[in-house]
Amino acid sequence: MMKFNYIIFPVIALLFVTVGCSDFLEDDQQYTEEEVVLTSGQRSRGLIDDLYSFYDYEYFTDFSREYLTDNAVLNSNESALGSGYWGPTSNPYSDTWEQSYDNMRQIFQYIDLVHNKGLYYINGEAFEDISETVIRRYYGEAFFLKAWAEWELLKVYGGPDNEGNMLGFPIVNEILEDEEYASLSRDSYDDCVAQIMADLDVAIDSLPLTYSGSDAYIGNVQIGRASGLAAYALKAKVALYAASPAFNPTNDLSKWEEAAALAHEAIMQNSGSLKSLQDYDYTSTTNVDHIWRLRDANLKKDLEERLYPPTLYGQGEVNPSQNLVDAFPDSKGYPISMSVEYDPANPYASRDDRFYKFIFYNTDRSFTSETGSDYDSLQIYEGGLDNYGGFMRTEGTRTGYYLKRFLNKLNFDPSVDNATTSAARVYVQLGLTELYLNYAEAANEAFGPDIIPAGYNFSAKDALAQVRKRAGITSDEYLDLVAANSADFRTLLKNERRIEMCFSGERFHDLRRWNDIVATEDVRGMKITKNADGTFSYQEVEVENRTYEAKNSYLPLPYAELILNSNLKQNQGW
Repeated sequence: MMKFNYIIFPVIALLFVTVGCSDFLEDDQQYTEEEVVLTSGQRSRGLIDDLYSFYDYEYFTDFSREYLTDNAVLNSNESALGSGYWGPTSNPYSDTWEQSYDNMRQIFQYIDLVHNKGLYYINGEAFEDISETVIRRYYGEAFFLKAWAEWELLKVYGGPDNEGNMLGFPIVNEILEDEEYASLSRDSYDDCVAQIMADLDVAIDSLPLTYSGSDAYIGNVQIGRASGLAAYALKAKVALYAASPAFNPTNDLSKWEEAAALAHEAIMQNSGSLKSLQDYDYTSTTNVDHIWRLRDANLKKDLEERLYPPTLYGQGEVNPSQNLVDAFPDSKGYPISMSVEYDPANPYASRDDRFYKFIFYNTDRSFTSETGSDYDSLQIYEGGLDNYGGFMRTEGTRTGYYLKRFLNKLNFDPSVDNATTSAARVYVQLGLTELYLNYAEAANEAFGPDIIPAGYNFSAKDALAQVRKRAGITSDEYLDLVAANSADFRTLLKNERRIEMCFSGERFHDLRRWNDIVATEDVRGMKITKNADGTFSYQEVEVENRTYEAKNSYLPLPYAELILNSNLKQNQGW
């Protein structure tokens, strides 16, 4: 049985305090623990619980993906990967293959050793109902997490081989011996989509739609686990990618129709209709827009320490680009290139509300207290405290901006070395905003922007309007204007997706699946000079080049896997 010793680690970890380190390192002891798995009841479910840790806090991974796009740069050095310097041994996702198959193997271990053997959760007749509920839930979680691992493989490695066959990943539905794993071949992209959908259907049949109420096993204390609604949302996302130009080169409209249908179904499962989006709040553990949000411990301050500007005692690590800043429309929803409100001499006035929530900019009145009631103006201009050589000599921004999105207010004392923030930290893997964007994109391609198809309850335009309303654009003349044709609507949709999904790692994949990565712009920043009269002058500057080829729409399979398995076909161009 392949690498079983490694796979049972999470269960062993639960027992670690009793077996001791030296015993743990003995092979005999590890094989003994396999027996423990079969008799551990609740603890045997650690095989599934452990998998959530791979997906629960990926902020910094997401930021690193943003450095590959025209949305941001790292403040300390230039990204070689951002210039398309990829290869089978060096690429942005070199570990996804191995991790995904490791996770799936652990899931099969759970299904074979725990679920299929009918292991109890709590022993005794009095607990039969509880055991049945929990066993069913874990079975659904297993299939959701299997589908998620498969989705990661398809999203990252899907692509055409040298003959033009659109391929996915080798489908695996059982525990394999090493030699079996080393002889797998990639299945077709469509077959991989079908496998993911089938696994998600099992998850939907077994999981509660959402976790609510006071029940200890399927109530709101379990929020963060896979749910039926998360499975519906993932189906919609998988279908959207399958319909996208990079993976649907013949533009088969039936794939767009499928993507629209699945997004519509997920929205209807959520509330029965489109509903207003909640405010942005990454400290909320009850925000109903977070379809699948992961649980993470409180008392962390790593985001604030690494992202805040220098005068807020941060390292200013993530620097949003001028390109992204320009993507935020004016307060009426018009692009700044068409705006009568936008003033290049006062570029941060009268902008979309999201700009003020996501970006630290020069003169931004940033909060300096727990209540957010005390403010200082940021000095990002040349010679200012928030530029290089200012408050902290070695910290500054390369673009003239810092990232504000996701950050808690400054509710810890930065003068204390071990200060912490007590606010919750929420990481969202699947959200309602993305679901609306998915529907708007698919429905526009399948039916047009302003058409409600038979059997549907809203149009692409209706869904996008909900997204823009949250940004304060309630009277949306520009949306009315672009909804006259699919091409203009598509341009607006892509821009809205860029804003709404910024710094979540999604733009990198969006550029690839749209075949737009070759058009990725060089990253620009803003040099700001303070004049003698207190006003500011603004000059755009080049920060980093982006040089991608058509082959960068697809990622190369890892070199180590190709050496291990000669049956694997590399993606075209690599």
